Amino acid sequence: MDGCGCKICKSGLGEFTNELANRGVSVNDISLELKSQDLEVTHTIIKKHLTAYDIPYTEELRELEIEGLTPVTVELNQIDFSQYQFDENNPDEIISYLQKINLKLYLNQARITLQRQQDVIEGRLSEVPLETVRALESLYKILEKSTAIDVQVNQQKAIKEVEALGLVVQKPAYFLPASNQNNVQSNSQPKTN
Repeated sequence: MDGCGCKICKSGLGEFTNELANRGVSVNDISLELKSQDLEVTHTIIKKHLTAYDIPYTEELRELEIEGLTPVTVELNQIDFSQYQFDENNPDEIISYLQKINLKLYLNQARITLQRQQDVIEGRLSEVPLETVRALESLYKILEKSTAIDVQVNQQKAIKEVEALGLVVQKPAYFLPASNQNNVQSNSQPKTN
């Protein structure tokens, strides 16, 4: 048996593969080199082969090549804020703008997810694609973080529970700070300082 017994070794390209990896050639480029030698193997086979010889390997992310699209580069110190509908010196406007964007992204993905569910119901798909559900979950997490909606919902539930105990809660316009304990008083007892 030659080498480790894998497809690469059986083809007689084991030493060639090892030499490429030792020079720091990535798994992707090794795959291309082997293909030029008329041997098509998966990245997994290359990795297993190199692992059998205790040779470290480098992986590189394959660049997504889509015709007509170019990568977006952002120079943070050169953003032209005039195209956005907020004053860059007003943090409340920026936060509001970002919350609206995140809400729109979530609602768009919710619409896509609902369409995929309808496709399943009508027999056009066998199941809702997992990536569709994961995208919706990710966008909800982003929305949740940017709006603190979970905190607000929990706050409202807590207020209802306190009120169910017969206490009156003086509700603030936006957020009930935890340190302000004078906002809760009993219906049966007058407030004392």
